[in-house]
Amino acid sequence: MLTSKRYKVLIADDHQLFIQGLKLILKEELDIVEVDHALDGREAIEKVRRNNYDVVLLDVNMPVIDGVEAAAEIRRHSSTIKVLVVSMFSDMDTAGRILEAGADGFLIKNADASEFRQAFDAVFRDEIYLSPGVSDLFTRDRNGKIIVRSEFVQFTKSLVSKREKAILKMIAEGHTSHFIAEALHLSAKTVDTHRNNMLAKLGLPNSAALVRFAIENKLI
Repeated sequence: MLTSKRYKVLIADDHQLFIQGLKLILKEELDIVEVDHALDGREAIEKVRRNNYDVVLLDVNMPVIDGVEAAAEIRRHSSTIKVLVVSMFSDMDTAGRILEAGADGFLIKNADASEFRQAFDAVFRDEIYLSPGVSDLFTRDRNGKIIVRSEFVQFTKSLVSKREKAILKMIAEGHTSHFIAEALHLSAKTVDTHRNNMLAKLGLPNSAALVRFAIENKLI
């Protein structure tokens, strides 16, 4: 159980209200007594070098040094410290980049105490933790298998091909299959095949949902 040890935690975020709220969750709900904070990525890295933290909670968008770079530098400093990124962004691209940088998990900022508990428990079992919604697409056909960092990173990078991205961008701009086919020197049938393949592998019902997914996950 998480409470079987007194963890020392560092929160790195440039929003004081979020820091205060998260400290409250960690102390009152997860029984974590030692909680420090940093207001940017550089300060977080410096504090990690001077202190023996068990867990670092990083925001993605921070001044001076962002969460992705900070996660990579913290991982270079220590292979044992657990790094969880807590972000308002829930897109696959961001999740893939932070895991590739060496983070152990990715939570959305509206996560409640029970999800933080799940995340802590997972990373201290040496597992990767991803908030539901971020992990759903990746895990839907894996029958409960544990998330593997390298597999997830590769998955986010190959979510759509270069050709599919080009077609997706033009679909988002409102162009017809015939217009896209002429612009990309393809047949209209090939364009429709690419569209249908993307809908199938992403589990989406129509082009509108496809465009929304692409925008939300920074694919275009």
